[in-house]
Amino acid sequence: MEAWTFLAETQPLRTVRSLYVLAGPERFLKRLVLEHLLRRLTSGQEQDWLRSIYTGESERLAEVLSEVQTPAMWGGRRLVVVDDADPFISRYRETLEKLAGRPLAGVLVLLVEKWASNTRLAKALPGDAVITCDTPKPRQLITWCQNRAHRQHGKKITPDGAQLLVELTGGEVGVLEQELHKLASYVGENDVITVEDVDRLVARNRVQTVWQILEALGRGDAAQALVILERLLEQGEEPLAILGALSWQLRKVAQLARLVACGMSEHQAALRIGLSAWQRERTLALVGQFGQRALQLYDWLLHADIQLKTSATSPRLVLETLLVRLLLRENPVQGWPTARS
Repeated sequence: MEAWTFLAETQPLRTVRSLYVLAGPERFLKRLVLEHLLRRLTSGQEQDWLRSIYTGESERLAEVLSEVQTPAMWGGRRLVVVDDADPFISRYRETLEKLAGRPLAGVLVLLVEKWASNTRLAKALPGDAVITCDTPKPRQLITWCQNRAHRQHGKKITPDGAQLLVELTGGEVGVLEQELHKLASYVGENDVITVEDVDRLVARNRVQTVWQILEALGRGDAAQALVILERLLEQGEEPLAILGALSWQLRKVAQLARLVACGMSEHQAALRIGLSAWQRERTLALVGQFGQRALQLYDWLLHADIQLKTSATSPRLVLETLLVRLLLRENPVQGWPTARS
């Protein structure tokens, strides 16, 4: 079962499994699923469950198996979680295969990075006992943002507001959660978070810094652009969030360039892609500075996004490489549209 399908269901579990596996690379998503699993297991009566958390490298792993098979002394049930459980599974695979098919006093939850579906253990588990926490698709995140805003914060976020927020955060679930919390506080008593709210609170602060990077590149000052990037990373900004802010702006540059190259006026093109007044002049300037290279922006951004999400390459190196690619030439290609006063 996909994590997003599981998170969308709110009813108590009809069948409680003795063993659950939360598999995939998204740690924050696994945390959300674990919280949701507990709510659905307990129907809100969490005090009736005794919770224990172990790590896969712990020397006390034998206690895990003992605890999950021992009834709680004062009633209720035990929830035993093993984080980073890949080595735990390797060490105790045969025992887990036996546990998977029989009722236990408690519930065992294994959080793993990788999960092979062709093993005997995997085949012994029902489909609803394995919840995959893979990198989400944008459409899944948009729906999740809307549901999370409602359930966690009592707010409604508009579809275009959720879409912009996903773009700006680079699809990083943990960052999305932080920004939703800020937005819920920002709108105060208003029931709805709009795209304008996201633009004012999230986009402008981050995009203004991105503008500093792009303007430094426009001057040919790669060193300054890299200094700003370094400062963002040192301040704790997530690499995917930085890429999201860069992508949000540069996609507009690419869209504007294509429309102008097809004969549309700059004013019409800016209106078509929804540029606000404070973005228009800067975006037009970037179109002129990039020239025909603006048509390569989509490919560069996609390459950086794939590397950040799937490659072992340092996120810092991925972003630095992108900035070098973006280093603007002083002389745009002759005949390519440039910003007009």
